Amino acid sequence: MSELTSEVRVVVARLRNLFVDMARQGAFANPLDELPHAELEPRQMQALWWLRAESFLSVNGLAERMGMAMPPMTRLLDRLEELELITRHRGMRADKRQVAVRLTARGGAVADEADAVVQERLARLLLPMEGEERSVLLDALEHWVQALALARTSGDDSRTAA
Repeated sequence: MSELTSEVRVVVARLRNLFVDMARQGAFANPLDELPHAELEPRQMQALWWLRAESFLSVNGLAERMGMAMPPMTRLLDRLEELELITRHRGMRADKRQVAVRLTARGGAVADEADAVVQERLARLLLPMEGEERSVLLDALEHWVQALALARTSGDDSRTAA
């Protein structure tokens, strides 16, 4: 962190302190944790939720989003396929080892239920703020995500130095 300007160091300290305070208030609880379902494990529900959000993901992409290694991801997908909640599609051309995953209609309905729970949890986090404050927060977060995506695609880590 030696290459950071003093201004950036102050902002980093503020951000760190905000993260600590937010964590104390329970704001960092993962809204995907323990999604309720009578027959599915929480990780299976998370996979359905991610597939709903992304429509179509490679097995590797889904594993990356969920922070899972491939053997457990394969077992998780085997179970979801047995329950007819997902379908797998093999690559057709250059690399037939590439496998993508998509929700079935039944899987989509279960994922919709999971998304309703996630949205309710997020709403509870935002309720203490007024409408204009929520808009400002979301605008700032959208700008942050755009900046992160730009930095990632350009491979530019020099944004931290000034």
